[in-house]
Amino acid sequence: MQQTSVAAIIVSYQSDERLFRGLEALAPQVGRIIVVDNDSGDQVTEKLKEVAEADGDKVRLVLNDENVGLAAAQNQGIRQALEEGADWVLLLDDDSVPDAGMVEALLAAYASHPAPERIGLVAPRLHDAECTLKARAYVSKHAFDFRRVRFGPGDVLDNVAFVMASGSLVKAEVFREIGLMREDFFVDYIDFEFAFRMRRFGWGLVAVGDAGLEHRLGEFEHKRLLGRDFRFNSHSGFRRYYIYRNRMRVWRAHGLRLPAFFAFEAASIAIDLAKLILLEDNKLEKLAGIGRGVMHAMSGRASHRSG
Repeated sequence: MQQTSVAAIIVSYQSDERLFRGLEALAPQVGRIIVVDNDSGDQVTEKLKEVAEADGDKVRLVLNDENVGLAAAQNQGIRQALEEGADWVLLLDDDSVPDAGMVEALLAAYASHPAPERIGLVAPRLHDAECTLKARAYVSKHAFDFRRVRFGPGDVLDNVAFVMASGSLVKAEVFREIGLMREDFFVDYIDFEFAFRMRRFGWGLVAVGDAGLEHRLGEFEHKRLLGRDFRFNSHSGFRRYYIYRNRMRVWRAHGLRLPAFFAFEAASIAIDLAKLILLEDNKLEKLAGIGRGVMHAMSGRASHRSG
């Protein structure tokens, strides 16, 4: 499988050094890189221009005048990749750094799958520097089956229910058949909705233990409570609004096809609220964001803010 047939899409927004670490790690692994920047400011933009100029035609820039949202920015890059004839599209966040050989391992797992024609997405094993992100995938063979499975190097998991968008290597044919990302989601749960839509159209998802990606979910925090240390990732009230609004949209659109997913979501919400109340700062702001998200999902109202 030719790695030159892979186009990587990185969406950047108020990025830090991880964006440029990711670009450096990614460059030898793919045929082209499209960076879509959601108005990160002059300093980031100038540095991106320097990288693009140094890498010749390999790195392309799409510079937005405002934050159009993660989904809309992903779609800008995906459309360009498809127009340029890419066979695969690799989606990455600006805080994700691919391990050496990640793309090669993803393509190898696809090529060795017993039924590659039905596989539309292959995803890596996620890890982070703080060790808060556990290597696990969610597997579902039927509507009432939804299991969390830990995996590591050497493992390939089939019948995956959903994956994080960052690190997902998606077959170009999938976008042509089922469409692009839901731009009205703006940010959060975009990947859940896309994965469930893939499964509805009969496409399979696979998680690959030999492919590693350094990634971070939210902001890392370290707190001490009742004599115990807690290391966790948290989200702002702005992000909590979209998480709770969009998760209810996903329930409405896909929940009946995968009822076992509701049990997972109930546990996730309980853990999130307990963590917020016991450990996090700015509790009222975050709870207000959750409340607005739930109300807007129930009323069908859309709200977009740059954050």
